[in-house]
Amino acid sequence: MQRILIPLALLTTLGLASSGFTGGKVERPWKPFLPDDAYLELTKRSIATIEELAKSDEKNAAGRAHAEVTILAAYTLAVAKAKDAEVALLRGAAFAGARQIGEKNIKALAKFSSSIQGSLLAPADVAMLKPRGASLDDLMEIFRTKAKGGEGIHLELQYHPKLKNTNGIESLVGALSAKKLSAENVDKVAKELPNLAYRIAVVGAITYEYAPAKDTPKWRDLSNQMRDASMALAEAGKKKNADGIHKAATSLENSCTECHRAFKKN
Repeated sequence: MQRILIPLALLTTLGLASSGFTGGKVERPWKPFLPDDAYLELTKRSIATIEELAKSDEKNAAGRAHAEVTILAAYTLAVAKAKDAEVALLRGAAFAGARQIGEKNIKALAKFSSSIQGSLLAPADVAMLKPRGASLDDLMEIFRTKAKGGEGIHLELQYHPKLKNTNGIESLVGALSAKKLSAENVDKVAKELPNLAYRIAVVGAITYEYAPAKDTPKWRDLSNQMRDASMALAEAGKKKNADGIHKAATSLENSCTECHRAFKKN
């Protein structure tokens, strides 16, 4: 993405030179936990996914695209350079994409990448994710198996025949928590596991914003646990630490199970 230089005074006027991770005076758990390399790879994939969904005729393409633009906006809030002009441009494009989907104009996102440079600078405020973002159901849909509408997992993460069949994030987390990986399997997943784990961490941070009126502290605590366990999973994957992967995956699995037990609709 081309570097665009904008005067600091203009950024200040637009609210981008202020604290972007607190949403104003309300403290939120956002912090710059997404490494630059993961940010670049994940946003590239996200942009490609948005364009693919815009051209798709699948039943829930709009819902999936809305979830993806929400996650894309969240990537720009979770990276250390969230206040940079080019990152803010991408955030603005994501918010504009959410508006187009809300106006039932998803086809306009078929050339989403070309709209980024011309997008408006967006305030670095995580509070904007909920009103402009996808429904919680659409965000959670990504964890399902591919056959049930989920996004599936990278081929390099399908280290066991069962995972090739189920092909889902939830299934992968369950497998990683159920049994420690062999050295051979750690090598297989080491490249892609951090990318997926950081993606899950960002979704966990988004989920914090969707807290219900009842039992809000519990919801937010579990969202933070999901984020932190996913970050630990990414770091363990980078280090090819089998024990660390197993421990982090177990913590992530537990946070999801507890959240479903406490809040999932019957």
